[in-house]
Amino acid sequence: MKEKIKTILLFILVGSSLFMTQQLWMKLPKSITSILPAQVSYSSNYNISDMISPNKYLLTFGENLKTMLYDANKYGIWNYSRTAISSALTSKSIRTEELPSEYKPENTDERMVTFYFPEKISTYILTRAWEIEDPNSIMDTMPNIEKVSIGLGSGDPFFVFSGDGKHIRVNDSGVDISDIISEASKIEGLRDYDYYYSLSDVFDTTQEGIFIPYEIKQLLPVVYVTNEVSIMSNLEMNQLAERFLEKNIDYIRQIVESNGSTIFIYDNKVLKFNLNGTIEYFHSLEEPVNERNLYLSLVTASEFISTKALSARGMYLAKTEEIVGEGTLGYRFTFRFRIRGIPVLLGNKELEEFVYIEVFNNQVRSYKQLFRSETELSISNMYDRRRILSSFDVIDKNYQYLENKYLEFSGQTRNDMGETLTQTVLSSIEDITISYFDPNLKDKEERLIGVWLIRAHGKVYAFNAYTGTLVYER
Repeated sequence: MKEKIKTILLFILVGSSLFMTQQLWMKLPKSITSILPAQVSYSSNYNISDMISPNKYLLTFGENLKTMLYDANKYGIWNYSRTAISSALTSKSIRTEELPSEYKPENTDERMVTFYFPEKISTYILTRAWEIEDPNSIMDTMPNIEKVSIGLGSGDPFFVFSGDGKHIRVNDSGVDISDIISEASKIEGLRDYDYYYSLSDVFDTTQEGIFIPYEIKQLLPVVYVTNEVSIMSNLEMNQLAERFLEKNIDYIRQIVESNGSTIFIYDNKVLKFNLNGTIEYFHSLEEPVNERNLYLSLVTASEFISTKALSARGMYLAKTEEIVGEGTLGYRFTFRFRIRGIPVLLGNKELEEFVYIEVFNNQVRSYKQLFRSETELSISNMYDRRRILSSFDVIDKNYQYLENKYLEFSGQTRNDMGETLTQTVLSSIEDITISYFDPNLKDKEERLIGVWLIRAHGKVYAFNAYTGTLVYER
């Protein structure tokens, strides 16, 4: 009898302790829960359409009334335009006309919006990314697209697809662009946009497709970033290793190198956490690929990024290269990031861009990422009140430097060039874009620098947007 009583009392004690423990965890003070390790977050729903959204877009309201915007999602104008462009790519009632190669849709005085893609995009890939099942003849006529313009005037809707030096005008009265016109009118009505002019209107240059502001009224947000990998706890690294290697951590071999890097190995998959804040993944190919498939490779890349990588917010495709690895044909995709819609230039000597991924159709062989996420601070909604120099001022202040670099690049002398030197140097400018520069010197709370990024004669120059001084070149 006594033993039964002891057993009953034991059950009561165990049950009471479990109940009290449950209540304790349910009511644990916030100050204590805040020190518990956070779960590693992963990106989700990252698809090809996210990869290829425009880098910037030019709005033309009329003669000498143009502005450049960088966040294509800010006003919703891109979402409406994508729907209209999809309609143009599927319509069976289009009328097409090839325009002269020297035609520049941006230089027209008609009301228009022009979207610039960060990289030349295969029209076939575009139609697949937007789930266009039965594209029309535009896909064959214009196999690659670098920019798309939409006329916003009072006449019939029209589109201009540009790529590889060709321009195809597409007319179709059945496409609805009323939402795009409405959004453009809202932006025009605000009257606080920066006015942009063709580079050839400001300087003596033959370059007509580049636009620069003469004066800047807009302000850049103050942005700080943190390297998420460098500050990861052991638990978070283990969780990420399980995600990449698809195995419980108990079965994964772990090696800590003398330099502090950590390597996780399972079977023929390897994940490495480097001290410089990058993660590297490698998985040797399981079967050869004798014929590349760009669309399949892009789908594979997007699925891999969605399910394994750190957050893909702001990530966009910047470069596509054909590669050969292990005797097999594939692609290397390079990705950059935008923060607040503004592209970020990375100042890292070891890693020029944020993400590299090698894909062989349905196989990912390697992945490398430096993830610098925006830090949520109390000043995250603040703007830098200093006046941003226009790109006109930056070019003017640094012309001599650009001239010296051009001569170094071309191997010519001032005497060789004569009176055409200035025009030639300015005509070598390929692109000018407002950007953030990430020096990548601090792991936590590093402030990004507003810069004017100038691409010229195969190089990239970043000039401080407030002082005009050179901060980076490669």
